[in-house]
Amino acid sequence: MTSINRKQRRANRQRRLKANDTLRALPENLARQTDELAILGGFANHVSVNQTGLPTTTAGSLSSMVFAKCCAHARSIGAISLQSSMFDHHAIMALARMIVEASTMIAYLLDPVEPEEWELRHTLLQLHDTVARIKLLGGFEQPADDLRAGRETLRAALHANPLFDHLPEDRQKRLLGGEEMFAIGMRAVATRIMGWNDRQFNAVYAYLSSHAHSAPMSFMRMKDHKIDYFFPSETQAQILALSMEVTIACLRRSMLRMIDRVPAQVDLYQPELLADARALDAACPLFSPPGDP
Repeated sequence: MTSINRKQRRANRQRRLKANDTLRALPENLARQTDELAILGGFANHVSVNQTGLPTTTAGSLSSMVFAKCCAHARSIGAISLQSSMFDHHAIMALARMIVEASTMIAYLLDPVEPEEWELRHTLLQLHDTVARIKLLGGFEQPADDLRAGRETLRAALHANPLFDHLPEDRQKRLLGGEEMFAIGMRAVATRIMGWNDRQFNAVYAYLSSHAHSAPMSFMRMKDHKIDYFFPSETQAQILALSMEVTIACLRRSMLRMIDRVPAQVDLYQPELLADARALDAACPLFSPPGDP
């Protein structure tokens, strides 16, 4: 019997599982992480729902949208880990990367800055969105004259911002191109505002990105690591553990930021859960303690 046939037979057995037997059995440490993510995800979703429709700023509104997206990604990781007949660890890693990026954006949006700095940041986000849409429509030869006009208006707004004139010329040129969404760069936001340890951020982000982009690191050693999409190997279990750790840390820190931006609602949340979340966030090894470089 060939390896392909054996895998097909195992896949068929997976599909015949009964309704009460559809959850994948995971090692104890991973089952514990999965439970932790489920509890945190429920808490985060509760926060997201409670803040829907509240009066807020543009930054607050945008951060709420990104946070809802972050909650959805976390739930998808849980579903792939436990319920999918195939164990797609690449998808889990891509989702974890999306959560890293979403949490970084939330930190950026909620960063308290002066009005001129916020206008610069907001205009850059609008320009990035507009340029991306022009490229999308251009690929299908669809008209985008209104978007091109909007792009020029946004570029003019950047030039009119006093902070923009103080940037180095090469930096101004890159920002005007609309390819960058962060005024200070994503890694600077991740380390200075989100609070990531610099070396750990670079390592984790590169590793997760390699699977999102199908880089050689995602497939060159599949045989050595005994990758199996139906019966995950020890390596895949380790990948899930890291992805879970990153997901939980980023979702928890973003949730706390969202809670703290609406102090009047703090009493809506269970004090014990909130206190535990704050303690775990403060002790998280992925983030640098306050004041550390």
